[in-house]
Amino acid sequence: MTAQSILIKNVRPFASDAWQNKQDIALGTGPFVEIDGSSLLALPALFAIGTDFQEPVRDDVYSYAEGFEAMRRGGFYGCLYESKANPIDDLQQLVSFKQICEKSNLNISLLASFSKANGHESISEMLELAKAGAVGFGDGGVFPGNLRFLRMVFEYGKATGKTFYFHPLEQSLCSMGVANEGLYSDTIGFKGIPEQAETIAVYHILEFSGWFGVPVHLREISCKQSLFLISEAKQLGVKVSCDVGLYHLLFDDSSLLELSSQYRFNSPLRTAEDRKALWGGLLDGTINSISCNHFPVRKQDKQTTFEDAIPGAVSLEVALSALWQAASEKTSGNPERLLKWLGAGALNLEKPDNLILFDPDLEWEVNESDFAGSVCNSPLLGKKLKGKIVGTYLGGQWLLA
Repeated sequence: MTAQSILIKNVRPFASDAWQNKQDIALGTGPFVEIDGSSLLALPALFAIGTDFQEPVRDDVYSYAEGFEAMRRGGFYGCLYESKANPIDDLQQLVSFKQICEKSNLNISLLASFSKANGHESISEMLELAKAGAVGFGDGGVFPGNLRFLRMVFEYGKATGKTFYFHPLEQSLCSMGVANEGLYSDTIGFKGIPEQAETIAVYHILEFSGWFGVPVHLREISCKQSLFLISEAKQLGVKVSCDVGLYHLLFDDSSLLELSSQYRFNSPLRTAEDRKALWGGLLDGTINSISCNHFPVRKQDKQTTFEDAIPGAVSLEVALSALWQAASEKTSGNPERLLKWLGAGALNLEKPDNLILFDPDLEWEVNESDFAGSVCNSPLLGKKLKGKIVGTYLGGQWLLA
């Protein structure tokens, strides 16, 4: 991709946690292509957590190139990446992944697996992986079923000094469940996943974290009771952070009535009361960030019955637009909190390395062409959003939407 030099005229930037007066922003060294930014906002670029491109094991689904393109379209200068299909569990894999990521000109932080092949039977080379650049360790999206093994992970993992990431969902309680256990699953006839599947796993993680002093991050928190446990643990000094999936902020289990497999996620959509509590958790600081949970799934694996569909959705390209209006209502029109929840840093107006050009008033309908590559599994397909990215400048590369 050839770098361009852009001069954005009369744009209103958000920098130093406040809106600035309209000004011109130069990107690159010239000669410049001028863009009229009089109705646009300049925002700092974002950092995504919860990304998995499913490659190279599943390159028939997605590729790194498509994943990096999705990041650029969505205004993400970097991401925290964990490969569930091809876990990073030894030094050779870590070096290989780092070489691929370096070519993207984006900031990719790699999460290694704390077990070999995500099997939760034997410990990976955690100390060596940490020294070689792994920023933390993950469970591969599946909570370990053996508590003795989980305790061993904490015991050995403490020496790395890294944060451990867990998807808290006790598999034995999930059984063959596909949706939140409640009114809507009962009405439709879906086998339910009780909230206790999450809260019991949360409790175990927090107990071990507090005992061994190992920092943990809980992913895709979906229910109100989990927030109570996390808040209580924080007050006791447990080093815990957590995130909520963006689709769990936008939808609840009433969406099951559409009978669309696009609403199937690993952490099921919970009740409207839970969704309200998740927004409350963001506002009061119990929840630290919003996760994209970007997980590509082939059409044939989504265009089937809800029960047989593979859970997951892509989101990088539409995350900011999808949340803009809802977050504005929750924060009284203050974009600062949404940007921080999505990992935005400060915008350097004198020499911007990364920037999003955003039209807050543009109404548009999400189409397949808005997503990178051939994979577009998202419950937002066909829905109308207000606010759209019209261009991104990431790592010296300008991309016009």
